[in-house]
Amino acid sequence: MNVVLPVRIPVLIVCLIMSLTAAEAGAQANVGSGPLTGTLAETEPTAGVLSLGPVKLAPGLTIREIGWDSNVFNEPESPKEDYLIAMQPDLSVFSRLRFVKASAYAGAELSYFQTYTSEDSVGHQLRGRVDLLLGRLRPFVAGGETKTRERANAEIDVRANRVSDELSGGIAFELSAHSLVYAATARTSNAFEDAFEDGVNVAETMTRDGYDYSAGLRTDITPLLSLTVFGGYHEDRFTSVPERNSESYYTTAQLGFSPDGVINGSASLTYRAMTPVDPAVRAYKGILGTAALGYSFLEVGRFALGLSRNLEYSFDTAEAYFIENSVSLAYTHRIVGMVDVQARAARSLFNYDASETVPPHEDTVDTVSGGLGYNLRNRTRVALNYEYSRRRSPVSADRNYERRRVYLSWLVAF
Repeated sequence: MNVVLPVRIPVLIVCLIMSLTAAEAGAQANVGSGPLTGTLAETEPTAGVLSLGPVKLAPGLTIREIGWDSNVFNEPESPKEDYLIAMQPDLSVFSRLRFVKASAYAGAELSYFQTYTSEDSVGHQLRGRVDLLLGRLRPFVAGGETKTRERANAEIDVRANRVSDELSGGIAFELSAHSLVYAATARTSNAFEDAFEDGVNVAETMTRDGYDYSAGLRTDITPLLSLTVFGGYHEDRFTSVPERNSESYYTTAQLGFSPDGVINGSASLTYRAMTPVDPAVRAYKGILGTAALGYSFLEVGRFALGLSRNLEYSFDTAEAYFIENSVSLAYTHRIVGMVDVQARAARSLFNYDASETVPPHEDTVDTVSGGLGYNLRNRTRVALNYEYSRRRSPVSADRNYERRRVYLSWLVAF
């Protein structure tokens, strides 16, 4: 299947339409979203909201870190330390009319390093979606663009300039007040600029386009729990290394828990069958999935559990791809008043077993952290944090490193 769709221009169109819509009670779940627009608000925001007539605005500022990093480049020997500031001002917008619902997000990514100014970055995130509410019929279109200089995944240590685009759309049909069916398509692109990891040009091995076609069913099981089941077909096409191309068929079940419930968050389980073009690369057939769940008790403590099993392309064509298995657990406990403490531990396993020509092996990344926080009004929290992480690889000493960070973080709501 060969589909060529423009990506960046629709982002501006969606944002323009966003400014012309108005609010109304209720909201439709964002089924059929792509990888960028999937994080857009499904319902009207309630925290830190400003009203501009019928439009709801939720501005924010996330100061990710102001502090010290012991190993800026994740080097195994003679690590370089530096002081840095990283922040993200953003704005979420939501509005709904009788026949239109729209959601949009704009944010900037700003990073400053005191010594290693080559790592400074200025990036942005733009995404938006419009749903037409034509009775039971609900066509939708969405678009997004992210420009960043952050590390692309946990395997890659170099900060490479990258632009990710999405154009998606589809149509949903309401079966009842609590159920609908839909069909959707999405075209994505990930374009890297020249950057080298272990002598490999990441721009050549990782720049690719994706084409996705899916259909599914969403239903509300209870007022606090929804279920979405869908299946589809996906293609990845690499610009400079076409022998890395692949096609996949998948089936996914997603559970969404309401923020008002004792347990909140989301979980998904996917069966994926991927067939690479290269006969020297093993096909993958198996289970993938993610879960991000929170549980609060006695108004003084909160657990946050994260689980994921994902298939990621390796920057090294000889490795082809790897399966990343990750688990994290965080506990936040209120000490007195608005003061709390938080502890977190995480482990990621990178399973390399895709290539017929490279022996299988497994890398690990372990992270522990703790922090002292103070909660201000609304959703604002300021915290002083310490983090230690370590990576180990049995086949490449260059990937072994240790890293420490001491930093202040602040989530600001207006």
